[in-house]
Amino acid sequence: MLDITRLAVPAIAILAIGGIISFLLAYSFYPEKHENVTVDGKCYELLGAAHEQYVNLAARRDIATLWLQLSKVEPRDAIIPIILSGKDSDIEHLRHSYQLNTTSQQKVKYYPNIDASVVTANIAKNQLQNIAGNLTLKDVYPSAKTISGSIGIEPNNYITSAEGMDISVKSKEFMSNGIKEIIANSDGVKSAYCRTGVY
Repeated sequence: MLDITRLAVPAIAILAIGGIISFLLAYSFYPEKHENVTVDGKCYELLGAAHEQYVNLAARRDIATLWLQLSKVEPRDAIIPIILSGKDSDIEHLRHSYQLNTTSQQKVKYYPNIDASVVTANIAKNQLQNIAGNLTLKDVYPSAKTISGSIGIEPNNYITSAEGMDISVKSKEFMSNGIKEIIANSDGVKSAYCRTGVY
């Protein structure tokens, strides 16, 4: 008669080793970060220096978009609704430094066990300009976004739908032109099948 418990341990070991080998193979196949983009109907993969330039381009776009939005807000003393996320301690620091008036706060957990929140708040235009003026590219990198870099302006009465569309068009043009330049002049650009990133 077959003893199932005697087979369980070797089966688990084989599955665990197989999983580790699969992970190592996948990791060695794509050890570097990359971005897939489509430009003028052609697909590319951006690796190495080209990927780094893409990340910087996207960060510059995010900062420029925030400034475009701020330029549409009148009057100068307007109170702007924003959304942000980050560690609770960073949110408290920002709240006290820039007189944020929190309107909602939803608790979340960041890996491994960090208390964080998604917050909506109101802030004076000049205070948000101060935050935007201190932003660096690294503040808005997806892999290392700071609390200041996570700030987005919520829909509001100061920015009309036409102005919002204009900002969106300018943002897409900025990315499209920048990606075309990266493709034309950078190392690490390969032809590829693209899944996302149509410009």
